[in-house]
Amino acid sequence: MARIKHSQQSGFTLLETLVALAVLAITLGVIYQIFGTSLRNMQYAKEYSTAQMLAESKLSELGKGIPVQEGAFEGKFDNQYGWQMDVTQLPFTQDESEELKKYKIDFKVIWGSGERLRSIDILTYRLATEGF
Repeated sequence: MARIKHSQQSGFTLLETLVALAVLAITLGVIYQIFGTSLRNMQYAKEYSTAQMLAESKLSELGKGIPVQEGAFEGKFDNQYGWQMDVTQLPFTQDESEELKKYKIDFKVIWGSGERLRSIDILTYRLATEGF
């Protein structure tokens, strides 16, 4: 029986290895970017839901602990979140009660700084007797 010699070598060439490493690097870069974007979006969602919760909390105090009256008001929840509120009394039609007052409330929660300043605006209406 005669032996057959194989002149071909088995394994990867340098070019195949470089192509595989380039594909791997591109894939890892895309995956890293996806995770980074996902983490940033989760942080934004957390900030917006916190701002929404703080706004609802402050608005629930209106008419109970905070009197309802016309004017512009502002304050801070903490070092990160602040608020502004603009209360405007709206006119009633002739057939409506004179004891109740109708108010338009524009409430804004602001956070961040510089170019990254963010805010949410909430517009609501309230009926209240004078002051409360």
